[in-house]
Amino acid sequence: MKIRVLGSAAGGGLPQWNCGGTYSARARNADPSVPPRTQPSIALSAGDGRWSLVNASPDIRQQLADFPGLHPLPGTRDIPLDTVAITNVDLDHTIGLLILRESLPYRVVSTPWARDAVLPHNAAFRLIAPAWSTAGLVEGFALDRAGHLEAKFFPLPGKVPTYLKDVAKNHAEATVGLRVTDTRSGRRLVYAPGIQQLDEATLAELRHADLRFVDGTFWTATELLSMRPGAPDAFTMGHVPITGEGGSLELLEGMPGRTVYIHINNTNPILDADSPEAARVRQAGITIAMDGMELEL
Repeated sequence: MKIRVLGSAAGGGLPQWNCGGTYSARARNADPSVPPRTQPSIALSAGDGRWSLVNASPDIRQQLADFPGLHPLPGTRDIPLDTVAITNVDLDHTIGLLILRESLPYRVVSTPWARDAVLPHNAAFRLIAPAWSTAGLVEGFALDRAGHLEAKFFPLPGKVPTYLKDVAKNHAEATVGLRVTDTRSGRRLVYAPGIQQLDEATLAELRHADLRFVDGTFWTATELLSMRPGAPDAFTMGHVPITGEGGSLELLEGMPGRTVYIHINNTNPILDADSPEAARVRQAGITIAMDGMELEL
């Protein structure tokens, strides 16, 4: 299985257009220690030249332009794209679907809750309806056309996106992780960019993965307060912080296989490659995702 990180930042990217915070300012000023990042998504391939996406960020146009593996075939409008799997309907995971609206040679897959929470309430997203299919929790589906990559959604502790809070109630299908198993090797990838808390069921999923992409949104639970007085804490926003009580770093350190933090907010000091926080993550044997990073499993 081949993996390409298309985008590694949380919603808004880095620099975020309306943010004058430390890391947005440094990225805007081309500080080599704080490179720009786009919003979160990865691409997966069975190694046959075709790819599938996990989530479709608002930056998908630039992400596809930057990745030759997903360029159109010469002389055609055909791109080697099989499936777009959606782990939740936060806007930083779904806006890119509208950018792909002009041609639907691909399949979008989410949980039934996610599809039904969006389509009845949004005329624009109904353009995607012909391609938008569903899979229930732990219901296997082929991510790629050849059937080498078997995918399953599994529930994660999470919350309903703010824009849907008046029209949808939280549900086990609202926030999910994606488990992808290479049927040829048995090796497993787990993608979980939004986790409200690391309960035992979630930790079990992560432990059984050979490669896991995990929510790295915030370093501390209250770091947003430095930019927005009165801002909610990380847990309220649906993200377990890396450090502090209930943080992910100590629980992930030493897990077998490889761990990668992704979905990194513009306030998180691990964005600075030279920071002590980034060094602490590396010391724990955990990788900090970067746009354009390529891995093989």
